[in-house]
Amino acid sequence: MQFPNIVSTRNLHTLAAPPAGRIFSVVTEDPRSPLHWLALLQHEINENIVVYSRLSPQRLGQHLNLNRIEFKWLSESIDAHSLSPSLERIHHAISTRISSDRGVIWVDGVEYLIHRQGFDAFLSFTRSLADELTGSDWTVLLPYSPLSIDATELAHLRREAIPFNIPQISDVFDEAYTEIAVIDNQIISEDATENVAMVVDEEKLPEEPMTLNLLSTIPQASLTPSVLSRRIQQWQDMGLDVSELHHAVNAEPDIAYQSYVAVEALVRRAVECEKRIRMIEIRGHLVEAAKMRFRILQLTGMDAVESRLDELLSGSM
Repeated sequence: MQFPNIVSTRNLHTLAAPPAGRIFSVVTEDPRSPLHWLALLQHEINENIVVYSRLSPQRLGQHLNLNRIEFKWLSESIDAHSLSPSLERIHHAISTRISSDRGVIWVDGVEYLIHRQGFDAFLSFTRSLADELTGSDWTVLLPYSPLSIDATELAHLRREAIPFNIPQISDVFDEAYTEIAVIDNQIISEDATENVAMVVDEEKLPEEPMTLNLLSTIPQASLTPSVLSRRIQQWQDMGLDVSELHHAVNAEPDIAYQSYVAVEALVRRAVECEKRIRMIEIRGHLVEAAKMRFRILQLTGMDAVESRLDELLSGSM
């Protein structure tokens, strides 16, 4: 079976940028999976793509060719590509960019931004952007998981930013086995059939939720940059969002250790919560368990999750 590395234009009848001058929600269980569609949009129809992401440049580069897009890392890290994850700064950056050209702007980390500044502030941010986009040639997409947002808040957000359905990669092409995968920011060549299959398998979501493990505490004297990088990778492999810890790798030793200790405390709470979440799953609270699991992987809203678990497991609810 051959996997062509060039897609003819006849196969791109379903590949098109969303309507301009609007802001849309992208409702998905994995807000980062549509990045492959975004990469295809840039590669095939040469659309201008601007990404504001919680993913570090290293991780974002696994999904998109960073040489062909504009991007900002929503982080307090000291980095040439970082942008403080405040709604005011993001709004200013977007307002400045949409004054010329045309394209698609992708803003992930919606759940994090809501937790950081509150839902009302995020809704105002969305409305303001919608007003500024009117009459422009730009589109803003807000990807998020419905499991991570309160049902009432979700309804409000969907009204301000109506859902836009990202087509599956398989829907874009005529041939059932044609797949596009990006490795080291290059399209796989024709003879990489085996590698294509491997990448497709890696992109599938696990059927069972990943179990969190409690790792041993690293003493301050042992916390070298390489050791911290390894611990960050271990936590990320579990699915935990520890993006805020990246800046500590190059920080002064005392500051690095303080940052590590703060994040580790959250991870420990997440591990304990995950054990209790499995208990409420057994009792039949499957939807609520899924929402809680998403939140603890983001290391946000831990107090609310713990309080709700107390209620459910005490039998008061």
